[in-house]
Amino acid sequence: MSALILATSLFAFPALTDAATGARVGDARLVMSGWYVALAPLCNTLDALSMFSGRQHFAFFATSAISYALWRRLRLTAPVSARVRCGKEILIASLTLLSLVVLYAGGTMLRRPLARLVMGSPDDVIVDFHSHTSYSWDGRRDFTPMTNRRWHRDSGFDVSYVTDHGTFDGAREGAARNPARAGNGVVLLSGIEVRSDGRHLDILGTDASDSAAYQRDDLDEGMFVRTVRPKQSVAPLVLLTLPGHLNTEALDVPIDAVEISDGAPRALSQIDDQRQRILDLARERDVALIAGSNNHGWASASPAWSVMEIAGWQAMTPTQLDAAIRSTILRRGFKAVRVIERRSAGPVSYSALAATVPVAAWRMLATLSWTERSAWLCWIWIGWAAVMLIRRQD
Repeated sequence: MSALILATSLFAFPALTDAATGARVGDARLVMSGWYVALAPLCNTLDALSMFSGRQHFAFFATSAISYALWRRLRLTAPVSARVRCGKEILIASLTLLSLVVLYAGGTMLRRPLARLVMGSPDDVIVDFHSHTSYSWDGRRDFTPMTNRRWHRDSGFDVSYVTDHGTFDGAREGAARNPARAGNGVVLLSGIEVRSDGRHLDILGTDASDSAAYQRDDLDEGMFVRTVRPKQSVAPLVLLTLPGHLNTEALDVPIDAVEISDGAPRALSQIDDQRQRILDLARERDVALIAGSNNHGWASASPAWSVMEIAGWQAMTPTQLDAAIRSTILRRGFKAVRVIERRSAGPVSYSALAATVPVAAWRMLATLSWTERSAWLCWIWIGWAAVMLIRRQD
């Protein structure tokens, strides 16, 4: 195991890449707290699992089941009665399944150290264009606007748009505790997630003052967008989020950005399948590529960050920064946002999907920093020493 940890350093992969080009990102870095490094084997593993697509989760469970069956087959010992063997196998299978459940539940439910993105330029602002709170019908009950702000701070975000399903309550509560200046803490800005022709659209730059228009029975979502667009000096943005079909010709409102990264497992599966089509769509329509965590309180590690260059943003008020973000995207289109990914593109073919576990493990180890690698080596030898001590006592 020590040799594997050391050998993967010879095949180091970039930990951060540009979503549009796939190139290594040189002006950004991941910063890990002391606790993250100390618990590197646990944190690295849970981060890798949390960035799996839906299909990768299925592949992980299938691989675990096959590995378990092979392990039990190889562990067959002297013949025993069928009743005893059955009872033993049920007990071991139950404990193994419980371990997997605990692994997933712990990674989802428990707060743990996170990797934080840090940019080299003070003019770079890191934005999450798609997040939720407990006010969304499918949001985690304790994922309040304050918890949303804390998660974004720990992950390195400067700004997050709260885009709950059909309500502005979370955004309004979050905005009430915004810092006076954007550089003094994480800013929560207002938006809303609506459905149009079976697709999920995030409308940014709309707030609780638009509640009456949104709740009118005679307005569909497209009409709502057209109602709020003209009211401001800087128009609200319409973001096409995923999962959802990419046939934008059927949309009754034009889009200003499309997601190239979304933290939901189903969305990651679609992005893996249609990444080139998403890139082509953004270039052809000259709209921004953006990343959204789509965090409802069930996620931990962020798979990507949206970075924008806005001079002097730290001295702006939240309202001014909101307008600056939207005007920059409307003005610069495809060039307005740079998406920095921590997650590499997932498998598409069945053969690649079958290799999910070894490939994901190899990539995780190949992207470790030397401080993380040292922590892995320490835990390997601590574990070995503990096993040897127990065996000697037996």
